[in-house]
Amino acid sequence: MIVSDDRAFTPQEAAHLRTVAGGIDLHLIKNRRLPGAAGSWNTGIDEVSDLVDDGYVAILDDDDAWDPDHLRCCEVAACAAGMPDIVLSGLRVERQGVELPRSPLAMVKRDDFLAGNPGWQGSNTFVRLSTLRKVAGFTDGLPSTNDRDLAVRLLSIPGIELAYTGKMTATWHLEACDDALSRRGSPQKRAGLRAFFRTHSHLMTPAVRLQCVERAKQLFDVDLESTEAIDGTI
Repeated sequence: MIVSDDRAFTPQEAAHLRTVAGGIDLHLIKNRRLPGAAGSWNTGIDEVSDLVDDGYVAILDDDDAWDPDHLRCCEVAACAAGMPDIVLSGLRVERQGVELPRSPLAMVKRDDFLAGNPGWQGSNTFVRLSTLRKVAGFTDGLPSTNDRDLAVRLLSIPGIELAYTGKMTATWHLEACDDALSRRGSPQKRAGLRAFFRTHSHLMTPAVRLQCVERAKQLFDVDLESTEAIDGTI
C-alpha cells in the first residue's frame, strides 16, 4: 500500500508503480486525514483495517530504505516470540552517505522515548494492527515526533509485549531532503517537540524531564520550558 500525502496519484504514476511492483496487489491512495506523516500513516492503517482483522503493520518513509530481508527478519522474530505486539529491528542512520555509529535495539522502555529516541522511527515500525487500534494509531496533525509519541502511548499499554530482531535491517537517511522534518531549525520539528512536551511531560520524572529538555536544546535549539512553548506558540 502506498499513501500519497499531497495529492492523488496520476494514472501514469499508478501504472508505473504497479509495473515496478511486479504483480504485487498495490493499493494507491491519498491521505484522507490531516496533512502530514501521521495522517498518511493513519490513512494506510484505516485501509488495512478494512481488509484484514489483524496482522502486522510495517511502515516505510519515502526517503528511507528497507534491507531486502527486513520484513522477513521481523516476521521470524515475531513467530519466535509468540506474536508479540511490537517487533523492533535496528535502524541504521546515514548522513550524506556516511553511516553513523549505532547498535540494534535490544531493550526499550517508555522513559527512553520520553527522554529522546533510542532508535524507533517510522521506517522500522512493525506493530500489530490490533495494538495500533488500542491507541487510535498516530496523532493526526502532530508536525513531528510522531515516532516518539506513538512509542510512549504504546509502551503505556499494560502488559505490552515486544520482540527484537537484533539486526540492522533498515536505513534512515538523515536530512536527505532540504525540507526534512528532522533538520535543525525545522519549524515542524520545533512545533512537534513542543506539542510532545505539553502532551507527555506529566509522565516524566525530574531526571527524564531534564534529559528531554536538554536534548531538544542541544539537537534542535528548542527551549521546551520557555513561556512560548508552554503556551503552545511555535
